[in-house]
Amino acid sequence: MIQDHDWRLVPLAVACWIGAWLGTSGMDTQILVIAGALILAIIMWPTWPIWLRMAGLVLVVVTLMSGARSWQLHNGLVADLAADEAVATVHLRLEGEATVVQRAGRSWVIARAQTTKVFSEESRVAQRVPITVIASGDVGQRLADISPGAEHEAVGTLAPSEPGAPEAAVLRLRQLSVEISPPDSLNALVTSIHSGLRAATAHSPPEQAALVPSLVVGDRSEITAEIREEFRATALSHLMAVSGSNLTLMLGALLMAVKAVGVRGWWVRGVAVFGVALFVVVCRAEPSVLRAAAMGVVALSAIGLGQDRRSLRHLSLAVLVLIPLDPYLARSWGFALSAAACAGITLFAPPWITAMENWAPRWVAEAIAVPLAAQLATTPLTAMMAGQISIVGVIANALVGPFVGPATVLGLVAALSCALPPIATAAAWCAGWCVQPILWVAHWAAAAPQATLPTPAGPASVMVGALIASVGCAVAGWALARRWAAAGMAVLLLAVAWLRITPLGWPGPWQVIFCDVGQGDATLLRVGQHSAVLIDTGPEPEATLDCIQAAGVTQLVGLVLTHYHEDHVGGAEAVITRYRPPLLVVSPLASPAHAAQRIQDLAQEFGTQIIVAETGQRLEVGNLSWTTISAWQPDYVGASQEGESTTENDSSVVAVAHLDGLAVLLPGDVEPAGQQRALMAARKAGLSLRADILKLPHHGSSRQDSTFFAATGARIAVVSAGADNPYGHPGDAALDLAAAHSMTVIRTDTQGHLALGRTASGLQIRNWYG
Repeated sequence: MIQDHDWRLVPLAVACWIGAWLGTSGMDTQILVIAGALILAIIMWPTWPIWLRMAGLVLVVVTLMSGARSWQLHNGLVADLAADEAVATVHLRLEGEATVVQRAGRSWVIARAQTTKVFSEESRVAQRVPITVIASGDVGQRLADISPGAEHEAVGTLAPSEPGAPEAAVLRLRQLSVEISPPDSLNALVTSIHSGLRAATAHSPPEQAALVPSLVVGDRSEITAEIREEFRATALSHLMAVSGSNLTLMLGALLMAVKAVGVRGWWVRGVAVFGVALFVVVCRAEPSVLRAAAMGVVALSAIGLGQDRRSLRHLSLAVLVLIPLDPYLARSWGFALSAAACAGITLFAPPWITAMENWAPRWVAEAIAVPLAAQLATTPLTAMMAGQISIVGVIANALVGPFVGPATVLGLVAALSCALPPIATAAAWCAGWCVQPILWVAHWAAAAPQATLPTPAGPASVMVGALIASVGCAVAGWALARRWAAAGMAVLLLAVAWLRITPLGWPGPWQVIFCDVGQGDATLLRVGQHSAVLIDTGPEPEATLDCIQAAGVTQLVGLVLTHYHEDHVGGAEAVITRYRPPLLVVSPLASPAHAAQRIQDLAQEFGTQIIVAETGQRLEVGNLSWTTISAWQPDYVGASQEGESTTENDSSVVAVAHLDGLAVLLPGDVEPAGQQRALMAARKAGLSLRADILKLPHHGSSRQDSTFFAATGARIAVVSAGADNPYGHPGDAALDLAAAHSMTVIRTDTQGHLALGRTASGLQIRNWYG
């Protein structure tokens, strides 16, 4: 039971965490000293309990120590050069493998490094401080290829880091020289092990080959955006990084194997220590790995290795040791998630395992209870980080639990035997098929219509997450003791996840709905009680069809395809097949030809009339008045590297829709030249671009024309884009431009479906994460 644990060190650990967070906040040192003295004077009052006085002492000491360390980090020569954004030559040593991220349509390489020497025009100093290195293009590729531990000379611009950041500066890399010194022997060995693991998994299917190195050594270089999003939606992201819960499951599988061959007593503890040491060496002894190792050992003690009643004390002691060594752990989401998961495993996993042993083998009970406890304990934090809670996460973690340990053990075998390719390949192949069920679960669970539940923004999300976690823990404790109750709860969760529940009253009084269809466009214009015109169909049909159905629309009286790019016509076949709109308006540029031909064939099959848009065209459908502002057909189409073209974007149908006094400007994907062309066409034809609502062209791309924005006079700007899309939409330039024209920006990528309608009290905006 929870009350049986040793809670005496918990207040000290909490005080230590708070103190480090305050000390690394960038707050003025004098304020910290004065505040610390006041707190110490109050807490040390003799009538206060001893535990409270001790906690106050820890709080003050850790705050001052962390503040001093933060001041030293952010006030040295490197920090001073960064404040001036000076160009400097830096000798740096990479602390870990670089990470590749997509931002604003470009690939950026980010790496952690430590300086050894810094040269500027006015100074030269040998100083060891942590920095973050950022690069793109060819320089970024060179940075990505550097082995950790190697020292290089680099030239770049130093920029200040955030006040609470654990680095002294950010180096925007311009040049990277040849290697000054090679990696030390340990780093070189670990790099060769990682390379050997990637080579061994190369014979497995692509998704297996990507996940095994990520699960075993935290190498996410081959993880696709699709896998990353599926694992995020199903609360399985911890499997793509080195984490304490992964180590716990790995050690559990390892110890079960050695016990099966007769190992007993202290030899079991020796194997556990060896396993942890091996884990740290193979994954590289970085701070995140050491943190995971500490948390994993604490969690392991809770489920059977040692005396579990001391596990909470062990966790508190780990916090009291680790945070003073690295105060910036107090600001690390990874450390917070590890500590929360460890606390969940410590408090809840042992009684749940005992309860499940009445109807299941212990290894099954551990494989289910451990990840389940970790997932529920981290729910408040994930709710705040992601703004959502995974409904399917509980089931997904329980289902994949039995496969994590064996996959990690086999992956380590493959990594350590990389010098013997046949053995490494065989072990990696087996590890791949151990992670295949994890991939199946992620694919299946992420496809659930209600895979995630949105939470309020800010601190309120923590309260919602805590409430859900508390209820979940209470129900889990009761259900896991009963086979049929556990099965019933699983079925109930699956039913909730797979049944799409439309919020009560959605969409309310509406005239236009901008559907959240990911990276694409789909807009509904209401023309009757249950009828509408649809503008574009998004990249995939499911989200578009769900949006139409949730809006209560049973009839599409018209369909407009602004141009033939897949993110605008991908769902056309399903939409036309189901709703058979009698009218279809298309761009005059039938390019890409294959997409245009497919749409024409569909229209012919279902008897839909095709109208080619042209400037000045007016259509009246119910209470909708449609005016085409621009529809351009060039003589030549120049394809870009990606197979799309600016010309095709500029051929988009640009139109203004009037619905009972509400004007909406829908410009497709026109870029600056197309926007200027629309302005000229409007002036020539005597048309107006004035509108209440502007859907930002090209999903809010950074390439926009200010005069086009000004001509609209819109007060609401809508971004239709996918969350974390690789193109960087919406761009900062577009958002700044909208703000400069006094437009309020609303976004499908952060707010979901957007329903707008004019009421007696003004324009009403509602949103729903469908």
